[in-house]
Amino acid sequence: MADYKKTVALEIGAQSVAMALFTPAGRGYTLSRYARRDILLDPVEEGMRIDYVSNAIKEMVAELKVSGSEVRNVVSGQQVFLRFIKLPPIEGDLAEQVGYEAQQQIPFPIDQIQYSYQELSDTPEGDKEVLLVAIKKDVLDNLNGQVEGNGLKTKAVDCSITSLYNAYRANHPEETDPVMILDIGAKTTDILFSENGRFFTRSVTAAGAFITNAVSREFKMSYRDAEQFKVAKGVVSLGNGHTDSMEPDEAALATCIRNAMSRLCSEVQRTITHYRSQYHGNPPSKVYICGGGARLPYVVEFLQATLNLPVEYLNTLGIMGIGPHVDADALQQDAVCMGPLVGAAVCAAKAGEFSIDLVPTSVGKDRAEKEQMPKVIIGGVIALIGAAIFAANTSGAAADAQKALNTAKKNVDAVESLDNRLSSIKGDYDKAMRDISKIGALYSMRSAYADVMRQLSERCASVQFWVSDFYPLVDYSVEDNTLSDSSEMKGTKLIDINSSRNASINSAINKAPEEGGTAARKKAPAITAIYLTGYTIKPVGDDKTTAQRQAVYDTIARGFDEHQEDSLFAFDTAKVQKDLNRYLQFVTAKSAKDKLPPYVEKFMLVMPLKNPIPIPELDPAENK
Repeated sequence: MADYKKTVALEIGAQSVAMALFTPAGRGYTLSRYARRDILLDPVEEGMRIDYVSNAIKEMVAELKVSGSEVRNVVSGQQVFLRFIKLPPIEGDLAEQVGYEAQQQIPFPIDQIQYSYQELSDTPEGDKEVLLVAIKKDVLDNLNGQVEGNGLKTKAVDCSITSLYNAYRANHPEETDPVMILDIGAKTTDILFSENGRFFTRSVTAAGAFITNAVSREFKMSYRDAEQFKVAKGVVSLGNGHTDSMEPDEAALATCIRNAMSRLCSEVQRTITHYRSQYHGNPPSKVYICGGGARLPYVVEFLQATLNLPVEYLNTLGIMGIGPHVDADALQQDAVCMGPLVGAAVCAAKAGEFSIDLVPTSVGKDRAEKEQMPKVIIGGVIALIGAAIFAANTSGAAADAQKALNTAKKNVDAVESLDNRLSSIKGDYDKAMRDISKIGALYSMRSAYADVMRQLSERCASVQFWVSDFYPLVDYSVEDNTLSDSSEMKGTKLIDINSSRNASINSAINKAPEEGGTAARKKAPAITAIYLTGYTIKPVGDDKTTAQRQAVYDTIARGFDEHQEDSLFAFDTAKVQKDLNRYLQFVTAKSAKDKLPPYVEKFMLVMPLKNPIPIPELDPAENK
């Protein structure tokens, strides 16, 4: 049952900070006050973000008159890690299983992150599906410091993606058809799918800042000037003479924005394909758009024509009353950005489908102290009763005291016996959970290579090159190794190439003893990268071989960039460009027998995995 109470919600986005005060009204909420501050920074000014955010919060606290209030914070999707994890249908503590998966799925030590999770509907295969939301503790504590340093006290911290979903479901509780929501923010566009109780999301970098950077390059102006130019004059060109009546600069701007938006549409189409193939979802029947990027004129018409789907703005204020102190003109402009704030109010009323709470360190300590307080009070009461009993006994007969002592001793013996039994049960429980963890790890590994091969086949498709060999690499570090021909990469491949060709069962799971110290040999092996070889087609007589080499790099960079939520590879485009030879090399024939036709060139490619694939270690007795 909903519990409507006064709620202050704060959203800290990439280029804006917004705050709202919601008050109970009948069986719902009224938006009583609202404020927003834009934070427009050049990329070189990112170090000053903390000060700008802090000043914005301070101003809005005074404007809305909410100093001293508890606040529900919403952090932007780009600051969190979202993972969909599948758990085997086995009995056990779900929180403990999720904790184990968090250690495997998040690329930081577990003590450096704070996470929360939401259990989703079971998969068609019967697995439990869980949405894991994590954030680095230092980022979370830094944000919390800005909030509590300006007269507010953190009640809870949610993520903008799950908060927006709560707002959507509260406004459309009866909608069961497959729907897609595009939240076009500053740094990322969050793509959400809702289908008859199912949920999926993916974030892409084609968003507001991507468009602004395109404008900055096209018109050779600073990022700040490009953003102001986009906001003041920008529209999305619809083609077919749509810009003929515009001034030349405005027409060029509209075309530039259209080209950038086309990249977003490509990412959306790719995400739909991924959702349908990997999650067995249905294509969306409708698209809702929201976020700052949705305020560009003609964006609805452009998306509708490009995606060939009905598109409309997402109204999350339909369940809200609007108070007299809210600026109607400002709200009309910002209505498409209100989803995360409305979602925070819905969650505060315990009416949200998702309940994510990322707990800052200081808030966690306060909660722990409050939980301990009743125990301290009970302990004090027991101590007082004990003192009273002791005082009464000292005035009684010695026989009564001895009798009480004997009874106490029996009770102590009984407690010790019970404690020993509990310790034994706990030992059995811990062993069972370790076994469950091992089973869970093996379960998650069963599809690891299939997923890798599927993603490679989907995204490496090209008429300009093809892949011929695929080798998993064990404990391979791109930074510590030099990419070399397959015959020279000793001790790193899962199955040695030459031994495999000779039908030998010798493997190279661990490096040879002479290649590492004792510590290296004791370390559990894992597949950390994939080594590929392949060939490109080049025109006969072309000595530069630039075009086909660039085709290989462009395909890999576009398809496997680690910033794509569903990419399985840690392929950072900027890092790769800086040290390309460690990732991609083209092979020069060493002898006449290795020489290729003039229209063919061989390449080698190492692709580090985001999440290493562990290798089950065989029992020595079984290996014999």
